[in-house]
Amino acid sequence: MAVDETGSFVEGDELLALFGRDVVSAGERVAAPLNTSLLVDDVLESQGASLTRTKVGDVFVAEATQDNDVVFGGEPSGAWIWPDETLCPDGPLAACKLVELVEQRGSLATQRSELTSYPLRRTDLEVDQKHGIMEAVRSSLLEQYDSTAVSTLDGVRVEHDDGWILVRASGTQPLIRLTSEARSEKQADALLETARDVVEKTERE
Repeated sequence: MAVDETGSFVEGDELLALFGRDVVSAGERVAAPLNTSLLVDDVLESQGASLTRTKVGDVFVAEATQDNDVVFGGEPSGAWIWPDETLCPDGPLAACKLVELVEQRGSLATQRSELTSYPLRRTDLEVDQKHGIMEAVRSSLLEQYDSTAVSTLDGVRVEHDDGWILVRASGTQPLIRLTSEARSEKQADALLETARDVVEKTERE
């Protein structure tokens, strides 16, 4: 992670977007997990590139970067992979790349001002049978939405016209993790409540 020259914390999605923008050319791809912000999609699309989403975890991002047209991979949690140099997250290398990015493109604050961030919501629901609930949630959402809008790669992610939701079981705790993002605060809140309602309804049944 990083702090810009004004003392402001640089979010992981912002760094992912900036690193990705710096290395992609038209037709190339960046790999990142399902919970990556829409701002990364926007930045890559502006360069004629695209985002390939993976399961959450840097090992899955690293696997995706082995494809020839994937030139960078990262997780908003702070794992950055430049496949031409290494398939492992490398903190010292990332620090050097960040210095190079500032030298070539200007201050972090200036670069961040070029990005459009969107409201992101996260919450956890404590449950007794997370795996059984996730199976029921998966079935419910596949019934409610067109299959082209639903990804079950890692949990269940549903694409909306102006945002998305992700329902995913914690790997270590008795929790269902809910994430929503949209292009407005109101819609981000509404999408999170949609996800919450599905889980709570499933738990009651």
